[in-house]
Amino acid sequence: MKAFLGRFSTLIYKELLQFVRSKGLLIFAIYAFTLDIYFAATGISLTLRNAKFFVLDRDMTPISREYVYRFHKPYFNFQGYLLDDKQLGSTLLEDKAIAVVEIPDHFERDFKKGKAELGIIINGAEIVASYLFSAYAAQITYDFIVDHFPRKAGIGFIEPDARLYFNQNASSKDFMGISELLTVVTLFLLILPSSAIIREKERGNIEMLVVSPVRNYTFMLAKVVAMSVVILLCTLASIIFMVEGILGIVVKGSLIDFAIFTLVFVFAASGLSMFIAAISENMLQVSQLSILILVPILYLSGSWTPIEAMPKVLQYLSYLSPLRYYIDGAFGILIKGLPITAILPDFAGLIALGSVVFFAGSYFLSKKV
Repeated sequence: MKAFLGRFSTLIYKELLQFVRSKGLLIFAIYAFTLDIYFAATGISLTLRNAKFFVLDRDMTPISREYVYRFHKPYFNFQGYLLDDKQLGSTLLEDKAIAVVEIPDHFERDFKKGKAELGIIINGAEIVASYLFSAYAAQITYDFIVDHFPRKAGIGFIEPDARLYFNQNASSKDFMGISELLTVVTLFLLILPSSAIIREKERGNIEMLVVSPVRNYTFMLAKVVAMSVVILLCTLASIIFMVEGILGIVVKGSLIDFAIFTLVFVFAASGLSMFIAAISENMLQVSQLSILILVPILYLSGSWTPIEAMPKVLQYLSYLSPLRYYIDGAFGILIKGLPITAILPDFAGLIALGSVVFFAGSYFLSKKV
């Protein structure tokens, strides 16, 4: 046992040293766990900002101008008035604006009678911005009506009172920053262990392993453990210095619980990495297969689109994505502040799926080494 631990620790030290000396992977890791997360959190916004729009006001009355005034910065960016339908068509066709607010003749007269109509023509080519614009415009219209038609005795409007828990400012930065971090963790779990094994293939060291006192499973396990340690340390450092420090995202849960949960995810994803190493012959194939496996895992995880919005077949297939359980549990810990006991279904799902994937991956790799 003592001899095994000695050889195993030596192999882990060797792998860590090799990783530090591999300048390409080291620079890629530093970038992915810092700048990539920063750009994703600050460069991608799920809220409406400076949405360009024009107005075709056929009424030009105080009421119509007051309605237009409600579309103000920083959410909207008023570009001016249009003169006719021809300008309206060319504005949307040339992507000069996300939408055009069309106010018909006699808008003020009809509005006071409680039967006015108006149109908001959306540029559907920009799907995310157009969806947000229509949602914001609907709320503005509702508030405009409520302000001009006060309640009468016994009659009242239905006024929604939405309250946001866990992310009171509705900041997309919190979601995008942590979501990108979890994606980076998954990518590196696919690439690093498999690349560590493939480097030995490319250098011809696999043949030397056959005649060495180190057994195959010890050799493979040392590489997986070493790369997992690297990823775990990078993840925790990224949360402390990038997510909390620079981005200012409040992590409400325990980092210890998150580290334990991440270790279980490492166990699950390492099997996929060993499968990649088993069928790859060089680093190019490793990178290609990693992307090929990463894309469906990401799509089925619910990070791109809610699982409930997927077709039924894909909803069932999502249970095969280890990232689905990892995202649910990680957001529960980091954003909601849940203890690890509160995410036991995700924990159990990762262990069950990870056991199958890990032993299948190690079996295929042992046949190749």
